[in-house]
Amino acid sequence: MIKNYKFFLLVPLIVLLLSVAILVNQYNQTGEWFKRSIELKGGMLITINTEERLDITNIEDQLKSKFHPINVREIRSFEGYGTIIETSSEIEPDEILSELASLGINTDDISIESIGPSLGMAFWLQAQLAIIIAFIFMGIIVFVIFRTFIPSIAVIMSAMSDILITLAFMQVFGIELSLAGLAALLMLVGYSVDTDIMLTSRLLRESEEKTLADKMKRALKTGLTMTFTSIGALAALLLSAISPVLSQIAMVLLIGLSFDIMNTWLMNSVILRWYCEKRGLI
Repeated sequence: MIKNYKFFLLVPLIVLLLSVAILVNQYNQTGEWFKRSIELKGGMLITINTEERLDITNIEDQLKSKFHPINVREIRSFEGYGTIIETSSEIEPDEILSELASLGINTDDISIESIGPSLGMAFWLQAQLAIIIAFIFMGIIVFVIFRTFIPSIAVIMSAMSDILITLAFMQVFGIELSLAGLAALLMLVGYSVDTDIMLTSRLLRESEEKTLADKMKRALKTGLTMTFTSIGALAALLLSAISPVLSQIAMVLLIGLSFDIMNTWLMNSVILRWYCEKRGLI
C-alpha cells in the first residue's frame, strides 16, 4: 500500500474549500447561497410545448427588454421540445403570451404554474428541515452501528462534503435547487452513507486474518461497482429526457456521485486507514 497516502486528503479538502468559496461568492453577489427555483421562492412558470426547437436566446432577449425578472430555458422529451419561462408572479401571464405571439410563437399548447412567495417560503423552510432531519437520523444510525467516534464522524463528513460540493457545482452549471433537486440531494445522502458504511464495515468488522490492504481492495471493488452502476443508470435516464423532473434528479445525482467517489476513496478511506494504523488493526 502507498506509504504517503495521507496526502490524498488534500484533494477532497481543496475541492471542498473551492466549493465553499463558490457558495460564498454566490451569496455575496445575490444574497443567497445558491439559486432556488420558483417552487422554493415563489414565482410563475410558463411551459410552451412545440414540435420544433425554439430560439430561446432570442426569446429571452425580447422578453427581458419588457419584463423583469425573466429566465428562459429549454427541455427535451420524446414528444418534442419544451420552453420554460420563469418570472415573477406579479407579472400577468397574458402579457408574456401576447409578446410571444408577436414573435410568431404558437402558444396553443402551454401550461401556467404560479406559486406565491409565502408558499414558496414554506416549501423552502420544509426543505431545510428535511435535510436537517435526514442528517440527524443519519448521524444517530451511524453512531449506533459503529459506536466509535472517528469512523462515524468520517461517514458524516463525507456525506456533508458531498452535499456542499454538489450545491456549489450546481451553481457552476446553472442548475437551480428545486423540489426535484432536493429529492436528489436526499437520495445522495443515502448513496453516500451506503458506500461509506460498506467501507467502514469491511475495514473494522471483517476477519482479522485478512490484511488491511486486502480489505481495502475488496471494499474498493464493491464500492466502485455500486457507484458506476448507479452512474450508468442515471446517465441513461438523463439522455432519454423522459421528464424534466427526472432529468434534473439525474443531473444532480450524477454530479453528487462523481464527487462521492472522491470523498469516499480519498477522504473517508484515508481517515479509516489512519485510524486502523493507530489502533493496530492492520
